Amino acid sequence: MNDTALASSTTRLPSIDDDTLARAILTFCIDSADALLFATIKGAGDATTALRLIADEQGGTANRNRLDEVFAAGTAKWGRKVNARGMASFHHGLERWRERLRQLPSGDEKELKDYFTATGSQWIIGPASPFWPTQLDDLSIRKDWASPLCLWGIGDPAALTSCPQPLAVVGSRGADDYGRYVAKTVAKKAAEQGHLVVSGGAFGIDAAAHWGALDTMSGIGEEQSGRTVAVFAGGLNHIGPERNQPLFERIKANGGALVSELCPDTIPEARRFLLRNRIIAALASSVVVAQARSRSGALNTANWAAELGRQVYAAPGNINIPGNTGCNWLIRDQRAIILTSVNAIEDICHEGHAPQTTPLSDQSSSPNIEITDNPSTSTTTNPPTDPMEESDEYSCKPQRPLHHRDSDTTPLIASAPLPGTTDISQLSKGNDTTGNATSNGTVTDSSSKASEPTAVQQEVLTAIRRCSRQGVAATHEAILATLNTPRPTGKSRSTTQNRANRPTTQTRQWDIGKLESALGEMELYGIVRLQSGTVRIISGKRNKAHSS
Repeated sequence: MNDTALASSTTRLPSIDDDTLARAILTFCIDSADALLFATIKGAGDATTALRLIADEQGGTANRNRLDEVFAAGTAKWGRKVNARGMASFHHGLERWRERLRQLPSGDEKELKDYFTATGSQWIIGPASPFWPTQLDDLSIRKDWASPLCLWGIGDPAALTSCPQPLAVVGSRGADDYGRYVAKTVAKKAAEQGHLVVSGGAFGIDAAAHWGALDTMSGIGEEQSGRTVAVFAGGLNHIGPERNQPLFERIKANGGALVSELCPDTIPEARRFLLRNRIIAALASSVVVAQARSRSGALNTANWAAELGRQVYAAPGNINIPGNTGCNWLIRDQRAIILTSVNAIEDICHEGHAPQTTPLSDQSSSPNIEITDNPSTSTTTNPPTDPMEESDEYSCKPQRPLHHRDSDTTPLIASAPLPGTTDISQLSKGNDTTGNATSNGTVTDSSSKASEPTAVQQEVLTAIRRCSRQGVAATHEAILATLNTPRPTGKSRSTTQNRANRPTTQTRQWDIGKLESALGEMELYGIVRLQSGTVRIISGKRNKAHSS
């Protein structure tokens, strides 16, 4: 399909129901994946009810008590127990969400749908959609982090469910010919067997994988070839790099999809690339790291995949080439299975099949909306190409002027009582039997240990304070670097020579998955909060963990 035909094509897609719209609005309220909001939705039973309660600022004490009950119930369902600090953190989060709600570009349902679909150029699906990839739910089952509330997309949403066990192919942007060959060949062989190929749309390995899957189309045809999906770290009107636009157009034109968990206008900041990687890992059944440097983001994806129970494969490489270091490390540390052939795809994928499609007849009987591919609204000029050079703008900034709802405007979602809530007092006295799963996967008695930071949390708190003393913003990346920096032992000495001779401690290696897990739990317990991309310690914890 040429660009002219693509620009004028339309796809009939399911309508945005109340739950999906509520999830889009709640995504607008958060800066990134938010464990507090996820617990609130879990306790409320559905996103629509949660949004009604959050939006009801006139409900007074009754509304606040109901929200406290909902949050406590959702936290308990997630295997946690709320304490005073956790509840204070929830109240702080609630204030942030309500402030963002006041910044919605409209209170009219039709105008909101228009805004959240970028004037009809994007679709939105939630967990109730037949196009929803249910393996994403593993993020909240097998890890202490929130699953996406919904997904935005351009292209064919059926690509997401076209294969029951997709293959992810990831690696460095600065890949050499060997790395690109591995990625492209593995992806092509997988697509020839009908498998979905998932990657991140970036230069290097990602692009090679996507092109490998697309090349299969010309060989065996669209009916038999597997699709490819690119997952992005910002709103889909910020997809990049610019030089990959022909690739993105081909993905859309050949039954694939471009997806994101973030609403339009969200800036793809560095930390969002790391969180995006968890979605790539969760979508896949197996992950192939085709080539990676020692600090490649692909290693982050591999860590997420391992913690989610996915199979991880790594292509070995020349030990004298730095670009192969990451893969060689994964193999050495037994964190990945060695990839011995790019052609024996049956060794790493399930049995071949034709791509599975979800017919629209399986949708609800509600009317469909028409989504139009419109290149002028789906991309922006000069998108960032390096995640470490991203802007620090706040997420989801509306392009249109903000305004308050008119007094005669029908409320977005009317308030409604929430039946079947749980008595919060039973969750705060420490007399339940709910286990508290710590960030390393062990279970402890939450009644005795929820009030004090664990050893892992103390370590993170110390790293945050070290960042502060060094005048460095405590971003996820800065905290991770601090945690992995050897620290001197013994008493402080004044001379440069003595400092050089001072012994250092042996630090255990932290990865971003472990850090995100710990921070998610700490935010849930009210120990820290995330503010504009920086982790801040909540008052009351400042006098603890002073060791440095």
